[in-house]
Amino acid sequence: MSDFDDNWQISGSSDPATPDVQPHQVQAPAQPVQAFQPAPQPVAPQMPVQPMAQPVAQPMGQPVAQPVYQQPIAGTPVYQPMPGQPMYQAPVAVGGPMTGYSYATQQQPIQYRTADYGAEREKNLNECARMINHFSPKVDLYQDYEKCKTDIVRYSRSSVAPLVWGIIVSIIGLSLVFSAITANYKDNIIGYSIAAGIFILAGAGLILLFALKKVHNKKKIEELYTQLGELSNQLNLLYNGFSNCILPPEFTDPRILFKLQSLIISGRCVTIGNAINALLSVHNTYMRINQAKAQFQQDTAARFNGTPAFFNAVRYLDLR
Repeated sequence: MSDFDDNWQISGSSDPATPDVQPHQVQAPAQPVQAFQPAPQPVAPQMPVQPMAQPVAQPMGQPVAQPVYQQPIAGTPVYQPMPGQPMYQAPVAVGGPMTGYSYATQQQPIQYRTADYGAEREKNLNECARMINHFSPKVDLYQDYEKCKTDIVRYSRSSVAPLVWGIIVSIIGLSLVFSAITANYKDNIIGYSIAAGIFILAGAGLILLFALKKVHNKKKIEELYTQLGELSNQLNLLYNGFSNCILPPEFTDPRILFKLQSLIISGRCVTIGNAINALLSVHNTYMRINQAKAQFQQDTAARFNGTPAFFNAVRYLDLR
């Protein structure tokens, strides 16, 4: 058994627990103890960082860009979204760097379209001037036509007052005759008879006046309708002589055309259509014109062998 001497050296036999090295045994040199290190892990290749393009401004009114599928760069992992999960990413310009899923918008310069009101206004003013030069020399024809229509209405509405007063006066005269015959005072029969005769003659005169006026008005209306038909034919020829007129015949009166031109010149309207709408903006004006036109065409067609007369809407418009 081993022990220590005075110099603290090992002496004696070895410990059975730690037997001595035999000659045929070779003891390997002691190895230094190294610290534990984890096994190296494979490093995934890093994706090159690329700047994201800024969204391209789209002018108002342009269609919204549709989402498109972008192919990822070769060798980079692809993000797979979960089913039902929305995919959003900042929009990028077409032709720029794209990664994953994104919205692609066309790379176009911003353009703002402004209506060329000046050219449109000039075009409509020229068209107004062309119509005025064609129709205004015949303004007297339009005025005569309107006067003829007014006279027809006036003669058609003859008063029945003479007939009513004639009947009333005649009844008074007859009552005086009856009183003169049945009166107890025979001395006044001459006076009653004279008064009755005056009333009867006055009543008969009023009734005759009404009858003569009725016959005269009927004859005058026939003459006016004949004149109306001639003026209507001339106005139709005048309208058909203007090529590609953008207005219907009822709005070709020079007074209406000058009003349309003044609305465009004043800046209240740009086109002739806008000016017509401004004239018809008064309550029920458009409806009244259509109803009057339909009734007038129906009345004149029955008189002119199925061909309605020319209709002018100037009296239904506020041209002050």
